[in-house]
Amino acid sequence: MQRKTKIVTAVTAALAVLTLGSGTVVQMHAANDVSSVGQTVAPKSASTDGAKLTATSTSGTKQNYTVKYDGNSDQSATFQKKTYGTDSTAEKQVDYVGNNTEGATVKLNKNTTAVVQGTMGHTYVHWNKGDWSVTAVTSNADAAGTPKQFAKQVNQQITEASLPKRADTGAITVYSQTDDDEANSVTWQNGKQVYKVSGTTADTTVKVAQDAE
Repeated sequence: MQRKTKIVTAVTAALAVLTLGSGTVVQMHAANDVSSVGQTVAPKSASTDGAKLTATSTSGTKQNYTVKYDGNSDQSATFQKKTYGTDSTAEKQVDYVGNNTEGATVKLNKNTTAVVQGTMGHTYVHWNKGDWSVTAVTSNADAAGTPKQFAKQVNQQITEASLPKRADTGAITVYSQTDDDEANSVTWQNGKQVYKVSGTTADTTVKVAQDAE
């Protein structure tokens, strides 16, 4: 009986993954635990002009983990990976906006034309870059710059440095003003995996995504 118990225990321990339908894959084996950022595709740090974010904590498993970042001026960000049961389920987690958006157009550079929409006190400038959807949001009360200026800054950043190359599809939504709730987001899908960076400022949030492996 003791030998049988040991065999059953060994088999149970070898089952590393339980798939719940088409939902999130749950990681069961302790060997898959993630305790440092080096075990993930997330960068250890990310820097932009005048700001630097550094990873402060890592938790979860290789299939589903969270990396927390802190920086100067009370800036913060979170890098998450989630694994789903199917590619199609993972794809649905990315809020990709196609080219059928209607509205006035504005040139961001010679190769990029964006669509401008306004609603609820905000101006949305949207464009597509390859398999990526980009939306730059400016509050109409923000006197620091125009929606076009902010969209140009975002487009320049994602033009000067690559976004994750393994992305099947991706979506970026960023705001011109700092948001304590980490409202800025960069989300992308790679097969059954979905990665999401959320942060308090637009440029550092995008930078964390760009520096991912």
